[in-house]
Amino acid sequence: MDLCREGRFIGKTVIVTGGGTGIGKRVAKDLYDEGASVHILGRRLEKLLEARRDASDPTASDDGRFFCYECDVSDDRRVGEVFDQIKDSTGHAYGLVNNAAINPSRNEITETELEDWRATLEVNLTGAFNCSKAAVEQMLEGGGGSIVNISSVGGLKAFRTRTSYNASKFGMIGLTESLALDYARENIRANAVCPGYVATELTAPLFEKMGEEKFGALVGAHAMGRLGRPEEVSRAVLFLLSEEASFITGVALPVDGGYLLKG
Repeated sequence: MDLCREGRFIGKTVIVTGGGTGIGKRVAKDLYDEGASVHILGRRLEKLLEARRDASDPTASDDGRFFCYECDVSDDRRVGEVFDQIKDSTGHAYGLVNNAAINPSRNEITETELEDWRATLEVNLTGAFNCSKAAVEQMLEGGGGSIVNISSVGGLKAFRTRTSYNASKFGMIGLTESLALDYARENIRANAVCPGYVATELTAPLFEKMGEEKFGALVGAHAMGRLGRPEEVSRAVLFLLSEEASFITGVALPVDGGYLLKG
């Protein structure tokens, strides 16, 4: 069931990192459906182009509202270039969704390679820092805006054997609160969404490897007895981005089917 509200983002420029797959892809589609000029960033151009094709009406002509950029968000120079292009094409950023993330190491600290630690922090946390910095500069010029960081329930309560991932997602909540506090009087809001386990094309292989018993236990760890869907996370993201949440900032919102209740 599609619960998006038509037109909340007409005339607004919104950037989504990691917009070619999973939750980011769905957020980008929903923003497009609600009238935004959508700019998606990612490291695989083919996935970004696929997301643009899936989001738009294939029978309609290009309306110039969906843009793709090959970009490693941990590269501050490249982020700066992309944000300059975005401003030139559709105007100052109104919204930013920091969704890009990796999780190469599922280990305790003694088994976590420094290379994996650095890579995880660089993409998940430094990437959000780079994009937030570039977006805030435009939002200050444009009179305000809204940032939503995609953290995780693993940013509120640590998962076992996720040393690097937990640190990055807890860090995103700290970044969120810092941005919210520093820019509240400048009409710039910052909030975080903390999903539980969500069924996407990215998580499907992981769930398959678990086996029936472990997967059943994972599903049962959610009070609602099921995994989340990308559109359910997207609805929370769009609400926090929108003017409907105009008096909400610095919040870390679990969208987790009751996972934290049972944790």
